[in-house]
Amino acid sequence: KDILTIEGLADPVTGSLHPIQRAFVEKSGMQCGVCTPGMILTAKALLDENPDPTEEDVRNTLSGNLCRCGNYQRITECVLTAAKMMRTGGGEK
Repeated sequence: KDILTIEGLADPVTGSLHPIQRAFVEKSGMQCGVCTPGMILTAKALLDENPDPTEEDVRNTLSGNLCRCGNYQRITECVLTAAKMMRTGGGEK
């Protein structure tokens, strides 16, 4: 069985970040970084199943992940941005 880690999202040849990682960087979706890997991998699972989620879909999916900084709105925006990037050819791995 394969295990995907946060490091495994980047392109192994070019090192290019996955659109979800790029969205988190570009939209400042991480503060302390404690929850970031869990949020990003949960977002990947969501976007693999539903490439065009609503804000409510994102919030419901991420509800099991705790952010000590309370950065939920920005994280939700990052996931929605990543979804758009992936739908428009933003380099999904």
